[in-house]
Amino acid sequence: MTENIKTGTWNPSRVLEALDRIGYAPAAAILDIVDNAISAQASKVCVKLELEKATPSGADRPRKVVHGVSIVDNGIGMDEAALDNAISLGSSDSTYSDSTLSKYGIGLKSASASLGRRCTIVSRPAGGAVMTAVLDHDQVASRGEYVYELRAASPSEVKILDEVCLGEQGTLVRITKIVDNLPSPAEILENLKKQAGVTYYYALIGEVDGYPNLQLEINGDTVVAVDPLFESEITSGKEGDLDERTWDGCSVKYITRRQPIQLNSDGSVSGYLTITQLPHPPSLSHHTDQSRNTVHKKYMIGPGNYGFYVYRNGRLITWAESLGLVSQHTGLYSFRGRLEITTGADDILNLDVTKSRIKLSEIAETQLKPRGSEAIKKSRAAFNQAKETLSRLTTSYPHSQINEALDRVAELEEKEDRIDESIELEQEQNRRRKRREQITDKRRASEEEGRRVKTDSERVQYVDVLENNQLWQRAHHPEYGLIVRVNRSHRMFHELLEPQFTNPELVKAFDLFFYSLARGEYDLVYKSNEDENKMESLMDEYRERVGVQLSEIIRQLDIQELFNN
Repeated sequence: MTENIKTGTWNPSRVLEALDRIGYAPAAAILDIVDNAISAQASKVCVKLELEKATPSGADRPRKVVHGVSIVDNGIGMDEAALDNAISLGSSDSTYSDSTLSKYGIGLKSASASLGRRCTIVSRPAGGAVMTAVLDHDQVASRGEYVYELRAASPSEVKILDEVCLGEQGTLVRITKIVDNLPSPAEILENLKKQAGVTYYYALIGEVDGYPNLQLEINGDTVVAVDPLFESEITSGKEGDLDERTWDGCSVKYITRRQPIQLNSDGSVSGYLTITQLPHPPSLSHHTDQSRNTVHKKYMIGPGNYGFYVYRNGRLITWAESLGLVSQHTGLYSFRGRLEITTGADDILNLDVTKSRIKLSEIAETQLKPRGSEAIKKSRAAFNQAKETLSRLTTSYPHSQINEALDRVAELEEKEDRIDESIELEQEQNRRRKRREQITDKRRASEEEGRRVKTDSERVQYVDVLENNQLWQRAHHPEYGLIVRVNRSHRMFHELLEPQFTNPELVKAFDLFFYSLARGEYDLVYKSNEDENKMESLMDEYRERVGVQLSEIIRQLDIQELFNN
């Protein structure tokens, strides 16, 4: 029988569109490109988000958006053949070492596609010329072929490269024609800086075999290595082990010291497992001069950060993975595990294209489950022990949870305001800064209110009375930003809100609602082009009218009968 083999057709433009939707978050995509620099033996990598001014339709003020992303390194560089391989879909694995961070040969293409439609690579190998390769999705679409441009680098491209390479070997990757759905620059930078120190922890401290000590910069800021397990803080000896019955919540402890774990049936592939217990933020704040927000930020304690951190060849590939063991529960916020694997475990753990998700093999799950389950049990017991010991939190804890989250939101919003402000000409910058200062001075928070933000992350603060029977009122602290005062004397508080304070979820909803009211008011006053005094006067009258209307409506209703039925 004659074998009938045909060559199938393919649409390269459609493939690039698919790569765009492979599942990368912006920070993860950028760090995947940084991987290539590290694999190229770079000792210095500089990441930069290029920003430009944009005025959305209907907006009354401009804001900053990402115009381009550049990653420059002083690695070994690429000649024409290496550039061709780098641009190719499914590039050859012949240059990959056993300790490489690469895998499928589409990381650069998929990561860059998720950020923008044009990827420019400028590279100089040792003793070679500077060459530029450009992969433009629009050009691929118009020609119907997977094509790219190869040429000598322009003077401006060489200049950007040499800012890091100093005339020596290295590579610049620049992504432009940025996609429309990226988050704000402040959010991207926040996530990028947060993740980079953890992702490249081992490279930044020089503990990745075969690679130089890494220096990484993001928009001019040097990235500091962060161990998500904070092992350096653990006391030596048996005192470093967690006793969930007596733990005071103020220190990092071992639940499981680093130990090997078998990943396949014959034992030829293994990894290493370590598990620690991080502090209980309210307890540590209570016993030290650190605020809860400071503790949360330092140890990254909160939703999305607890679970297992999986490192492959010294590079983080999964952030706070449950591995089918860690449930969503606030009692596990201080639980941290680390699983270290090498390239040999890729197929066993079904590593995906983005190198960010794994599925445990049956034998690995069998090995991990009893150890992990026991560690999780100890962690929850310890967290509850610390929480109960700090009995003063029994009534304030729901307020603490939502206010700590709002504190982080407030910081990000402040950064976004500063970034948007910076795009203006100096005269306009001065005007906006003066307006912000005037708003702060007009509604200045007391030092006591500022202290409550610093030590207890209290963005929403309940006070005895507000003038003219207002229900809420915003205030500003020059260092700690927006604060919301809520009136305990208002009829709505003592007849409707206070009786519901036994319900923690409603408590969080109330605080979120009041913060949103104050933040919306601040946006209107600060970001509007109208006179700020006029806007402040309108907001005063609005709050007073709302306060009166609420009080009168509640007076006319039988609240107890209404809510009990």
